[in-house]
Amino acid sequence: MKKKLVLIALFVLPIVAYLFFSSGIYNFAKLPIITGKVVDISTVTNREIKTANYSSDTPLTLKDHVSIVGYLGDNLTSNIGYTANLNLMIYKYFLKYEDFQMILFVSPGSEQVINDLKIELGRIFDVKKIRFVQASKEQATKHFESLGTTLSLSPNGSHPNVFIIDRALALRSGHEDKKPNGYGYDMTQAVEMGYMKDDIKIILAEYRLALKKNNNASDKIEQRREKK
Repeated sequence: MKKKLVLIALFVLPIVAYLFFSSGIYNFAKLPIITGKVVDISTVTNREIKTANYSSDTPLTLKDHVSIVGYLGDNLTSNIGYTANLNLMIYKYFLKYEDFQMILFVSPGSEQVINDLKIELGRIFDVKKIRFVQASKEQATKHFESLGTTLSLSPNGSHPNVFIIDRALALRSGHEDKKPNGYGYDMTQAVEMGYMKDDIKIILAEYRLALKKNNNASDKIEQRREKK
């Protein structure tokens, strides 16, 4: 009897486990949707601050992207350190994903600071997916309010939180039991940047899983067509 149990443990259980996970029939923890429809940035402003050799030529939009969105306002200079941390801890890690980007609202007159920042960061990694949007306080507030949070921008148009917007323009966030609020991630707190990193991984895994399922479904449709 003991020999049979040992054989089952060594050979049968690993096979069952493999079939179970490879079939894709298991619970996948999705990142909660906080707000269903955030206003696309292209409807608020299209005044992106571009710097030679360090800016993207693709249209400015949140749609069909996994985006980190932040509001720096007039506080860009005093936020340089935190912005650099955000770039090094989050942006650099996900840069390789084609639909990933980071969009930061800044007040008019920030061109020189942004130019210097992009040159400095450009020595370390590709910064073309870091997009600085020049917006008035009213424009930034309009977009911030579309997030549907209980938060508000400071008088200088800034907020310490950054937010995850998915491909369908939904605000996503997790770890609500560990953070002061369940909407965004405080870029001044290293631990919350860690939460954000984990949550972006979840969203990207969601899309990979959905793509895999759709591809499998397409293959099955083609197989059925061939049999007719």
